[in-house]
Amino acid sequence: MKPEKIYILANSASRTLNRQALKTACALTGKHIPTEIIFTLSLEHAREVSSKLSADPANLVVACGGDGTIHTLLNSLSSGAAMGIIPAGTANVIARELGIPKDMGNASKALLTGAVQEVDVGDCNGHKFLFVAGIGFDAKVAGSVSPLLKKLFGRYAYHIAGVQQFFAYRPPRLSVRINGDADEHHGRFAIIANMRRYGGDLFFAPAARYDDGLLDLLLVEDFSTSTMLRLLNFARGNGDFPDDGVKRFTGQSFIVKSSEPAPYQLDGEVFAPQTEFNFAIAAEKTRIITP
Repeated sequence: MKPEKIYILANSASRTLNRQALKTACALTGKHIPTEIIFTLSLEHAREVSSKLSADPANLVVACGGDGTIHTLLNSLSSGAAMGIIPAGTANVIARELGIPKDMGNASKALLTGAVQEVDVGDCNGHKFLFVAGIGFDAKVAGSVSPLLKKLFGRYAYHIAGVQQFFAYRPPRLSVRINGDADEHHGRFAIIANMRRYGGDLFFAPAARYDDGLLDLLLVEDFSTSTMLRLLNFARGNGDFPDDGVKRFTGQSFIVKSSEPAPYQLDGEVFAPQTEFNFAIAAEKTRIITP
């Protein structure tokens, strides 16, 4: 059903948002469907506005920002509501995976000419995610990246922070059960993927698909410099998957327990440390406008 009005939600504090380009994109869609830009003032404001507007099936709510903005709207949209995306972040992983143009003008055209695509959604401890989750190291890294570092170095800010954190980091012991099986697998760091791309041009789980009803899990058993470098080489497309020190699994659900409270990230958003993580494919897919 064609929406009667488009609401574009953008983070007013974003350092990467090109407001002039956004206004131009808004004017383009506004020629066909009434369009309004709402600059959100906080996470709470974004959740409140998204929830309220998406409850009306005549509205199309659009996330203008990076993966964090999309993550916020994903977790506040009303059941069954569709979401649009105009990329304006650092890495824009979700938009790239879904083939949504980086250019705001072309992305806004897709809102008018595209189709609704149903996409698998991951769930961890009651929070939804679209492309990736991580327990331990990458959450520690993501939490250490300042807005200034992202502004100066873009997606490479995470690479810099990763090197800074690696040598001082002491990983917890993780145990993983797959699809409710009794067997346990053990490691020090876990990545759970719903999409191929991890961030930038890294592919830790290149076989992951957002429409197969499964999650892909990488479990790092040996958190050493050698293993992590081999894994990073693989993610860059420069080598084979490590033949030891790392295992990979697929499943509809994973239960991960940590020997001590560990931070975790969902779509790059960092959450408070926990000792147990329940991952599953959400019962309801999300609906996203794609070209």
